[in-house]
Amino acid sequence: MSTKLSSIIVGALLSFGALAQERLDRWPADVENCELSAAGGRISEEALCGTLDVPENRARSGARPDGTSIELAWAVIEAGTADPEPDPVFFLAGGPGQSARDVAPVIANALADVNRTRDLIFLDQRGTGGSNALECGFEEDTFLTEPDLDEIDALLRECHAELDADVRHYTTIDGAEDLEALREHLGLETINLVGGSYGTRMAQVYLRRFPEAVRSMTIDGVVPTRLKLGSEHAEMLDRSIDRLLARCAEDATCSESFPDLARAFETLKAQYAESPMTIQVTHPRTGVAEELEFSDAVLASSLRFLAYSPVSQMMIPYLIHEAAATGNPERLAAQALMTSDQMSEEVAIGLNFAVGCSEDWPYWPADSDASGTLLGNSFTELYSKVCSWWPADPVGPEFHQPFDADVPVLILSGELDPVTPPQYGEEAEAQFSNSLHIVSEGRGHITITNSCIGAIATEFIAEASVADLDTGCTERIGPEPFFVDLLGPTP
Repeated sequence: MSTKLSSIIVGALLSFGALAQERLDRWPADVENCELSAAGGRISEEALCGTLDVPENRARSGARPDGTSIELAWAVIEAGTADPEPDPVFFLAGGPGQSARDVAPVIANALADVNRTRDLIFLDQRGTGGSNALECGFEEDTFLTEPDLDEIDALLRECHAELDADVRHYTTIDGAEDLEALREHLGLETINLVGGSYGTRMAQVYLRRFPEAVRSMTIDGVVPTRLKLGSEHAEMLDRSIDRLLARCAEDATCSESFPDLARAFETLKAQYAESPMTIQVTHPRTGVAEELEFSDAVLASSLRFLAYSPVSQMMIPYLIHEAAATGNPERLAAQALMTSDQMSEEVAIGLNFAVGCSEDWPYWPADSDASGTLLGNSFTELYSKVCSWWPADPVGPEFHQPFDADVPVLILSGELDPVTPPQYGEEAEAQFSNSLHIVSEGRGHITITNSCIGAIATEFIAEASVADLDTGCTERIGPEPFFVDLLGPTP
């Protein structure tokens, strides 16, 4: 090798090393290279991971914090440029109980164009993931396979007794303070917030407390400020299922394959309310056959889990028809187990009740009555029982008071979302004067993973403005095709 060529190679390596060091120097000294994975390891992203110690009991009165500290885990997927924009995107996960780092690869894919010029930062909210997770020894699909309220209550009591945490200090307000601590720790002046589902509550709580730190806010699957989480789940699930069945009736192939589906559904509900059926279902992850008493409560939970995704939604007419026609709901239960297993593997259930018993149950509507709906009053009964003993520090009534901000807000909704429907997005649009609401036809819960919506979010974050956004691609968004047999959806 010539001396000249060697010099060029050495120079290039030195420049690359200097550039890598310069990029690393942007972060605290304790960050390390890491790999974040999602979807059972099928998707992964290279990242930098760090930690931050914060007080578990942060005095809200301004007094000096003391006592136990907890370690928060965070990660950054660096921008694709050596000179990124100074205001990164912070993604706020759902649940409550989802780890932001666990879904980072999915979000990074949805925001790939944003990530060209901006860092993406993922903080595991306290009580999730690597931030002293409030995990239980049972998984969320227990709520499907063992819907007995007393059994669930006993399991939660055992879980709480084993937690190394004062759960009174694991609320959205505490999480927002942690987010602010990380922003200051990283020396950032302003940030862009992207929240999904419950993460939209976190985004709004942070915006109310630290408006000067927020450059833009994107909220997808909106939890309105006034909403008491869980109190309207039954009504919204019925809305989603009714619209889905109506779509099937209007679709030539679906209506021909499943005639009079609405009547079959009513028959199915009445049948399992009167005569629960013991069935054998093979668990999709363990491969072990489980005995399950299929009741109207299990039917409701099954359809609720399936209604989240636009793909699994399109299986519902087929599964309802098969169960009604054959008298065998095993395939419906198996598909629900598969979906609930995927949804629950990254959820710390304890945080659900730490948040719910402090923020929602104290203000639960007194006239809340979901009798006659698919889910019935199951959520009211669950929170009433668990929150009677779960340690909680109730937030003040101002927590649920709507507010406005100068910050531009992009609001995203899915037409068939079973838990945060478009009417919630309409509430948010009326609340925030500098906002734009986009409803994706035929979509379920969380829409930013759609390429069109991802492109709109990219433009919005780049401009920090809802004015003149190119939303033309939304005209091409529509529902997935219905499944009419086991071979998959119709072409």
